[in-house]
Amino acid sequence: MSDASAPDWVADPTIAWRIVLTARLTEPLPADVARERLAGLHRDQGWAGRGQVVVVDDVAAARRALGDERVGVVSLGLSSDGTQVVVSAHHSRVDGLGLLTVLSALTGTPITSSARGVGERPDASGPVGTVVRRLAEVAWAPPARVVGPTPATPQPRDVYVERLVPGEHRTAALVSAGVRGVVDHQREHRPRRRTRHVAVAVGVTRDATPWPISDRSALLRLRDVERLDAAGVAEALAHAATARAVQATGSGAGMMRLGLRALAPRLGSTLLVSHLGRVDGAVDALAFHPVTAGGTGLSLGGVTLRGSTCLTLRARGAQWTHDGLEQLLEAVVAHLPEG
Repeated sequence: MSDASAPDWVADPTIAWRIVLTARLTEPLPADVARERLAGLHRDQGWAGRGQVVVVDDVAAARRALGDERVGVVSLGLSSDGTQVVVSAHHSRVDGLGLLTVLSALTGTPITSSARGVGERPDASGPVGTVVRRLAEVAWAPPARVVGPTPATPQPRDVYVERLVPGEHRTAALVSAGVRGVVDHQREHRPRRRTRHVAVAVGVTRDATPWPISDRSALLRLRDVERLDAAGVAEALAHAATARAVQATGSGAGMMRLGLRALAPRLGSTLLVSHLGRVDGAVDALAFHPVTAGGTGLSLGGVTLRGSTCLTLRARGAQWTHDGLEQLLEAVVAHLPEG
């Protein structure tokens, strides 16, 4: 466990568990102001340390580095002119909507989302039941895996791509387009094998209350999504039970981490999808990259701002090239409804 994670956080220890938000600001943010406000945020939240602010010339490189950060709750990469910022946060302390609250605290202006959360929707099962169900799934109908073009020189850090598309595309549209894009990609690269048992984990929040900042996230998990049309995906999301994080404390936590290290690649999903909703605030552009946990290690993010939606993909550099991930994102975009 890093010093960034919450005391009862138990998850695959092979990844950093950082969620990342990249923003282009309407007004420049001076580095000294960013440091003061980030330190104040840590103090108000009761987080250890003051957070780090790194002034950078290459925002894309800063995103790759901060997405793999192993210490600290929140870290920032700030462009030298103060107009672009990368916010990296440990997922045990901050969820996707929490990133917007962090950005609001840094800029001193309201930045809000239309997302309202799923409330008290019942859980599918407890932590032990979740693991048992996933093991049965691995044995009888393992989730489809997405094959990326392995780099000639594998990279230790994640690969990030993004695309701005017109229109407000909501979560169901992203899930449907993501699955169709994966199926098209697999058909092109593995034409002799049919893509079956596509499993999608959809990140949601239970409660959209912005303060205090915490991880209020849950997952809706859909199986065999390649069989569903867009209406079927929307219906499945509306009725899917939630799944809580697998957590334990004490010696049980140590055993759970060892188990997750071995089982995470098989217990995960084909694709993780998370959408921050329609955002309003003093920002000119936003890109959200969820975590790359478990399974394929492939995540699709979305955020809508002023009538356009920024779609992102994030994947492991050991398995994907930047060009290969761009091609997959292009396949996903091709299946979005007209904006």
